[in-house]
Formats: sequence, C-alpha cells, structure tokens
Amino acid sequence: VGDNEYSSLGSQFYCARNIIIGSSLPMIDKECSTFAMQMARCNQIPTLRTLLTNHQSVLRLLGSNKNPFDVLGDLINNEDELLQYSLSTGRSNFVEVIYFNRLFVAFFFKRYKEAAQYSSERFKSGQPKHMYFIFYEGLTANYFSRFSSGDELIKWLQIGETALASFRAWVKHSTWNWENKLLLLEAESHFSRGEMEEAEEKYNRAIESAHRHRFIHEEGLANDLFSTFHRTSGNLDSAKRHVAEARSCYEKWGAVALVELLDM
Repeated sequence: VGDNEYSSLGSQFYCARNIIIGSSLPMIDKECSTFAMQMARCNQIPTLRTLLTNHQSVLRLLGSNKNPFDVLGDLINNEDELLQYSLSTGRSNFVEVIYFNRLFVAFFFKRYKEAAQYSSERFKSGQPKHMYFIFYEGLTANYFSRFSSGDELIKWLQIGETALASFRAWVKHSTWNWENKLLLLEAESHFSRGEMEEAEEKYNRAIESAHRHRFIHEEGLANDLFSTFHRTSGNLDSAKRHVAEARSCYEKWGAVALVELLDM
C-alpha cells in the first residue's frame, strides 16, 4: 500500500511540475492518462482526483473534449463536481489545485474576468499562495489596473506590487526559474503605468530570458502580451510579428487551442 501511495504521489507531482514548466502538452497528456489508469487500479483515489484536474488543464490547452474523469466511473463525473464535492467537504487541497489550474488556463486564453474570479475565490480560502499562483495573479492584476479607478485600482495595484516584491526576492535564489517571470511582471507593470519605454525593454528581456531558460510557454506568453502592448501603441507591424512568435512557441508547446485562438 505504501509503495502504491508514494508512487502515485510522485506521478502526480511529476505531471503538475511538467505543466507549469512548459513541457510538451501531448507528452503530458499521454503520461497523465497512463498514470490515471495505474492509480485507478491501485485505488489511489485522492491522488487520482488531483491528477485529473491537472490533466483537465492540459486537455483544455490541447483543445480536446476528452473527459479525464471518465476513469473514475460514477464517483466524480467532471471537474465541476469535484469542486463542489471539495467545497462541501472542506477538501481545501483539491479546491486550491482547481482554482490555480483554472486561473492558469484562463489567463492564457485571455479570459481575464475568469482569471480574476479564480484569484478572488482562492483568496477566500486563506491558504498561502504558491509562486505560480502569485505570478498569474500578478499578471491579472496588471491587466485590470489599466481599466480600473478608485478602490478597485488600489486593489489591483497592491496585488501587482506584492507579486513584484515576491519575485524580486525569489530571483536572488534562482535566476533560472524566476528571472523571466519577474521581467514580465515588470513589463506589464510599466505598461499599466504608461511607462512605455521601460515596458518595451522589459518585454524584450522577458522573452529573451524565457527562451534562454527554455520556458517555451512563458516565451509565448511574453510575446503574446508584447503584441497587445504594440497594438495598444498603434505599432501594428510589431504586434503582428510578436503574435507570430507567440504562435510558434504555443505550437512547439503543443497548445493547439491557443494556436487556433491566435489564428482567429
């Protein structure tokens, strides 16, 4: 039993890690499917539920309609049921995973209101936020600070500043993992404040850092956000160039749904 439990936990953590570092999505899809069948056979249901919500995020990015929860039979039919079950039974670990995954996916798909909603819902749990949640929450805050005023603006600015402060501390311990994320947060912050020259410099550096450290998904995201910056500035040629760069990165990542979104 112990060996099954720990091997299942290891498999789940392996898949979750591969998602957030930008490993090949088709590869993660296959591995999640394999691990899910093994966990189901070994009756490792709690760990399997966590794996399945991670797998759901992968499938959304792939543009697949496959339901990973089918492996559970009639226990839990989909992610919405898992969320309601987790909220009603106080299973905060499942709630946190679902909210982060939904924030992560919503931001890539430019569904910023959804991203803000999951950020807000996660805040109500009172649990500490992990680094990647703070990153995408910070990006969401910078987006909304461009269109807000009064107390709402103060709220988003505070969230953005908290994210910046966190990554400025973390980058001292690992340039490889955190530099590109800090640079992108800084670029978006400058953009939100109308500091266009500083923003352009940081976008370029964020793209270069993500490329150098092999975070293909975050290289794509930085190009995607940089294209929005250029479009807002009226520089349509540069906007098109960075959309093409983002599309190339998303295609390498295997995010078919994001490629299709950019092609629309």
